[in-house]
Amino acid sequence: MPVRDVKPGRHASPDYGGELVVHADVAIVGAGAGGCAAAAAMAEKGLTVALFEEGRHWRPSEFRQGSAFALKHLYQDRGMRSMRGNVLMALPGGRGVGGSTLINSAICFRCPDEILDQWREQHGCSTVTRERFGAYFDRIWETIGVTVQSAEVQRLNNIVFKEGAERLGLQGSFMARSAPGCVGCGICQYGCPTGGKASIDRTFLVEALATGTVGVYADCRIREARTRAGRVTELAGQILHPETQAVLGTVTVRADTFLLSAGPIGTPSFLLSNRLVDDDHCGRHLVVHPTVGALARMPFEVRPWHGVTQGYYVDMWEQGYLLQTYTVTPDQYFALMPTPVGEETMRWMADLRHLASAGALVHDEDSEGRVQITPLGPDISYHLGEGDKRRLIEGLRKTGEVFFAAGATAFLPFRIGGGVVHRPDDIADHLSLDLPATDLQLYASHPMGTCRMSGRAEDGVVDPEGRVWGWDNLRVADASVFPSSLGVNPQVTTMAMGLLVGERIAG
Repeated sequence: MPVRDVKPGRHASPDYGGELVVHADVAIVGAGAGGCAAAAAMAEKGLTVALFEEGRHWRPSEFRQGSAFALKHLYQDRGMRSMRGNVLMALPGGRGVGGSTLINSAICFRCPDEILDQWREQHGCSTVTRERFGAYFDRIWETIGVTVQSAEVQRLNNIVFKEGAERLGLQGSFMARSAPGCVGCGICQYGCPTGGKASIDRTFLVEALATGTVGVYADCRIREARTRAGRVTELAGQILHPETQAVLGTVTVRADTFLLSAGPIGTPSFLLSNRLVDDDHCGRHLVVHPTVGALARMPFEVRPWHGVTQGYYVDMWEQGYLLQTYTVTPDQYFALMPTPVGEETMRWMADLRHLASAGALVHDEDSEGRVQITPLGPDISYHLGEGDKRRLIEGLRKTGEVFFAAGATAFLPFRIGGGVVHRPDDIADHLSLDLPATDLQLYASHPMGTCRMSGRAEDGVVDPEGRVWGWDNLRVADASVFPSSLGVNPQVTTMAMGLLVGERIAG
């Protein structure tokens, strides 16, 4: 008989006292894209669901327009998480009820059919069919209000790149985004203060809560799994103060089924630290969509801090990359400048209102990383392959061509020590394909793949229904189960995986 001890609604540390004990049909660790979608799928079938999230609940009015506030409250490791290897790359991730959907640019792509076919045919993911995922994508599109913003909201950074791409005959489009109320304030990475972005906590989680069988417990760090006879019996952790992170008490959860949705860093870290699986595959096969950006000086004002943060893309998927516009706030432009600190950087910053920005995102094909456990937390390594490095440089070259076609007077690729390009004919000289990877100022987006799904236990961490091989009642639903990268922004596919696994748990 299902247990019914979950208290429906949203809860936080002031509600718990010194000890929190919860019983549920299903307990979920992580209230991001995968966990919230799975909760909705299970709650619809009448299961009681308890979600546990290390971060806190947020209302749009509580977000503050500043880097210090956002890094402290909304980012894993206060925005300092990075990967080491033959390159050093930042690897940001969201923290809070809503996960990375709180801080992303709301970009929505359906997983390419070729990728779904590859997962099914090469990795044995029998549940991953075009038909099933097509139905999931249709539901997601409606639930999170996917739309394309008008040119008025896109504003000039996106429109400049669009015009350059069209003059070169490239295939591009304004991006579909889960931001039906976007006003173009340009601070998606700080949390949406207007509520215009339909993050997962304001969409699928709302649907789940409406059933009356779901409780969301914020400020809870789940650390320990207790097991018996091939089953997880309970999870345990700590209640945290939402501001100081001081430990306020303990939390214990008992359930029939446990679902990990802590993301491609958190989920393998939990599995490995609790010795629930070995490291033959868990923590391995990390892929991240490496990116590299660039600036261009235009002969007119762009005011890049206004408008959709990432609104336009050029489809170069067959070549292994996409071009996407991006904007950040002025302080972040300053921090990211590839020029030497001093006079040159200040000249560019003084001209910020005339700058446009875009870059290349690579569908990583010969790069791979790993998550390992240390006493200080996860150690994340990554090796950028030669093929992916070349595709990044090719993407930078194409970015420069688009900017010059749009009328740019100068192009500044994020190549360390590379200087400024003043003519399109000089792009190749500045961006040789044999540049060392360490010359590129890289940024990592979208970690995936550290608990890959497979048709055989020896080939992965979870089976085609998300069940951890070797455990009867432990599953995973987040981007860690992807057997490869997507080549496109993954939030929609992560939600689809959540729906799949949630449906399978509910039967």
